[in-house]
Amino acid sequence: MKILAAIPLERELTPLAAALRERGLTERRIQIGRLPALAFGEGARLIVAEGGLGKTQFAIQTLHLAERIADLDLVVCAGTAGGLDPALRVGDVVAATEVVEHDFKWGMYDKPQPRFAAAAPALSALRSGLESADSPPPFAVRFGAIAGGDEDIVTAARAREIRERHGAVAVAWEGPGGARAADFAGVPFLEIRGVSDGADETAVDEFERNIPQTMRNVAWVLDILSQATG
Repeated sequence: MKILAAIPLERELTPLAAALRERGLTERRIQIGRLPALAFGEGARLIVAEGGLGKTQFAIQTLHLAERIADLDLVVCAGTAGGLDPALRVGDVVAATEVVEHDFKWGMYDKPQPRFAAAAPALSALRSGLESADSPPPFAVRFGAIAGGDEDIVTAARAREIRERHGAVAVAWEGPGGARAADFAGVPFLEIRGVSDGADETAVDEFERNIPQTMRNVAWVLDILSQATG
């Protein structure tokens, strides 16, 4: 199975790639259309590339990549997120069962925000991979909805509002853009996010400080997913 992991930011991609190398995955640099990428594992089963910041840029670059990778089986949006569920701790990883576009605002119609279901076979494979892993990770892996929108969530009040309205356990930016791009390309989609902060008044400082370890944890889960679907 071939997986494209699109990472929003270079400063998220760098520690993730380093962690994959430390896990023993071989790496080579490749070019996909106009974008550079890293191919990991035998047969380039995991391709990692920068997706860009925000829903629109992420959708553009992810679609560009997905349409140029032969025999692509899964698109993964992988990065950091703010935790909305108080049970989540910094470093925990959330695999989205669905993605909700929380900042999509209807004006003339009374309709709910768009929601995108995750690829069920990928979720099932990840669950199985986690259960059969040689040793459990030193962090929790949670399955639940992730809210996405082009908005920094940096107050406890706003975080609580998004959680209560959408039933999301974490919040990030690019997921809906990735889901739309993958759907347009005809490829299944999954979002995996590491919790870097609490989406509250301390989020800015916590985000910057916790990117390295958070993305190392995301790399662990991506590797498990890659093995489980291989």
